[in-house]
Amino acid sequence: MKYRFIIIPALLIVFSLRLYAQDLNWGQIRDQQNHFMAAKFGADYASVMGLSYGQRLPWKLQTFLAVDLSSSFGQDLLDDWKMRFSVQSELWHSGRLSLGVKPGFIIRRFDSNVARLFSTGVDLTATLGYFGAKWTFAAEAHYDQTLATNVKHHFCRKNYPGIYNGWIGATGGNFKFGRPGGYSFEGICWR
Repeated sequence: MKYRFIIIPALLIVFSLRLYAQDLNWGQIRDQQNHFMAAKFGADYASVMGLSYGQRLPWKLQTFLAVDLSSSFGQDLLDDWKMRFSVQSELWHSGRLSLGVKPGFIIRRFDSNVARLFSTGVDLTATLGYFGAKWTFAAEAHYDQTLATNVKHHFCRKNYPGIYNGWIGATGGNFKFGRPGGYSFEGICWR
């Protein structure tokens, strides 16, 4: 049981060596590249890991339709997860400097002994930085807006039997700012 916390991240690291680019290194994308895959590790409200897949759209502007799934490290890997469907576009570039945007639709689930939350939302991410063939250093601004949340109380239900379980409308949004960085490994390029 304890070994899965070592084995799963180790397998993701090994498999990421075979993947083409992180999410999404505009400096490594080639005109003939129609797909990308990425393994991600980071921190959001917890330590998270994730996988992404994207496919180029046949537009003049360099654009990818993408889906990513992320989950937090913990006892149960699938009690807290987030799935995002997004469109990633490079709006501007000059040499290795690039500005990209990523609007998306989010489905997520958080579960604890207190309550289970299942929500939908939208987000917008803007990234500006250096996107080299291997290294990426950037600044990122992100806004995440929850549209609706389904709440199922566990702990509070015992003390407050009349507590509301069900859908709640928009509960607010979050601004996040960060400095993403990454290294791209050579790997598979699908056409």
